[in-house]
Amino acid sequence: MSNFVVRFLTALVGIPIILGILYVGPPIAWFALCGAAMLIATWEFLTMTHPDDPTGRWLGMALSLGLFTLLVITRFGTVHGAWLGAALAALAPVTLLVSLARPHNIHTALPRNGALLMAPLYLSVPMAALALVRTFGTSVQGGGLCLLTMMFAWMGDTGGYFAGKGLGGPKLYPAVSPNKTWVGAFGGLAGSVLGSVFAHFTFLPALSLTQGVLLALAAGAFGQVGDLCESILKRSAGVKDSGAILPGHGGILDRIDALLFCGLTMFAALQSGWLEGFVQRARL
Repeated sequence: MSNFVVRFLTALVGIPIILGILYVGPPIAWFALCGAAMLIATWEFLTMTHPDDPTGRWLGMALSLGLFTLLVITRFGTVHGAWLGAALAALAPVTLLVSLARPHNIHTALPRNGALLMAPLYLSVPMAALALVRTFGTSVQGGGLCLLTMMFAWMGDTGGYFAGKGLGGPKLYPAVSPNKTWVGAFGGLAGSVLGSVFAHFTFLPALSLTQGVLLALAAGAFGQVGDLCESILKRSAGVKDSGAILPGHGGILDRIDALLFCGLTMFAALQSGWLEGFVQRARL
C-alpha cells in the first residue's frame, strides 16, 4: 500500500502538467512531450540491450527521434510519404553499417542490431501515433481523445491492480508476469471501460457510449498485451524496472508500456474512419 501511495503522489504531480499541455498548450507542446517520453523510454530500452555500449545507445536515440519526427511531419506518410518510405528503407542498412564500422563487437552484432532496429519501431511509431491523436477534431476534442487514450491504459492498470490484489485467482501468464491474474485482467478491462463511460458524460460527449465502450475493450486488451510485452523484455534483460525516474512507477517505459498499444489502437480507429461520426460531431 505504501508503494501505491508513492505512485498516487507521483501521478498527482504529473497529471496537472499533462492536462495543461493538452488543453492549454499548442499542439507542438504535446508533440514535444510525446517525443521526450519516447526518448527517455528509448534510452531505458537500450540500456537493457546495450549495457556497455553508450555509443550504440546514442545512435538508437538518434534513429528513434528521426523516425518519430518524420512520422509526425508526414502524418504516417499521408503527406510527403516518400520521405517516410526512404527513412524506413534506410533503417536496417544504417544499423548494419554501424556494426561494420565497429568490428571489435562482432560477437554481439546480431542482438545489438536487432535492438537498434526494434527501438524506433517499438517506441517511435506508437508515440508518434499518440501525438497525432491530438490533431483529430477540434483542439479540445483532440486533447480529450489523448486523455481518454491515457485513461484506457492507466485506469486499466489501476483496475487490474486492485482486482488482482483483492481477489487473486488463477495466474494469467506466470512465465512472463507471475503476479498478474485473470481476475486482474478483467478488472483492467473494467477500469478502461469505466474511463470511457466517464469521458462520455464529462469531457467527450461527442463520443457515443457504444463506440467508447467498444474502443475501451479493444484498447484495454491491447494495452495489457503491451504490458506483458515489456515484462518479457525485462525478464530477458534480468531487470525488475526499466528505470527509476518516476517514484513508485519505475521508468518511463514501465509507465507507457500499455499506452504504446492503446495509442496505436486509438490512432487506427481514427484513421480507419470508424470514429468519423465523432470527428464530424466534434467539429459542429
